[in-house]
Amino acid sequence: MSAPEARSFGRELRLAIAAELSKLCSLPTTGMVLGSTFIVNLLLALAFSNAALQGIVSIDSALDIGLASVSYAQAGFMVFGILTACSEYGGGQIHTTLMAMPRRGTQLAAALLVLTLALIPAAIVVSVSGLLVTQMYYGDTVSPIAWDELATSLAGVTAYLTLTTLLSAAIGMVLRRMLPAVALVLGYYFVAGPLIRDAVPWARYLPDTAGVVLWLPPADDALQPMVGGMLLAAWTLCAIGIAAFVYRRRDM
Repeated sequence: MSAPEARSFGRELRLAIAAELSKLCSLPTTGMVLGSTFIVNLLLALAFSNAALQGIVSIDSALDIGLASVSYAQAGFMVFGILTACSEYGGGQIHTTLMAMPRRGTQLAAALLVLTLALIPAAIVVSVSGLLVTQMYYGDTVSPIAWDELATSLAGVTAYLTLTTLLSAAIGMVLRRMLPAVALVLGYYFVAGPLIRDAVPWARYLPDTAGVVLWLPPADDALQPMVGGMLLAAWTLCAIGIAAFVYRRRDM
């Protein structure tokens, strides 16, 4: 009995992954949001490079300058995660999805897996593009970025963008409405988060401050990158757990 059941579950999971991949690729907003994020990141990287060259911002390392734009370009990833989570609720397509895939846990796992597989290359392309712009802008005036530093920083920024987007998608799954979810996530990361960060010492344990040490130079009182990454992963898993509980209990 266990072998057929395992094969049945495995086949169902593969079908769910294929269906979620098809849905993600067919969303017109997928290319639009990721493409816009890529272009905005290039423009921001150019602006940061120019500002650093003129001494307007106090960033010395070419690596830090090239990745500084991610602080703002991450908004595109957050919106992308929320869009993928909320896209089926607007027109009621979620009912068709659940009729085809009644096991909600399997469908949710497949959706998050497909989203993760799309996020990792997107995060690498966006972060590398900023570094290339900076290196081309400075030319021979700065020393080349060391490969070990480059690999560590790219791994950190990719993990940060992936986990933050999954956290945003989980919030979208709970709220089911794009605008409230976008307002909540962007409002926290770009308004409330910086205010809290400057006001209370325990803010370094919150997801935005804990995760940013994965790719930006940590301040004197900041967490170490490994600890910050583990905290961000814990926040993300907690959000996904809440989303899964609500998703399975909710009457669609």
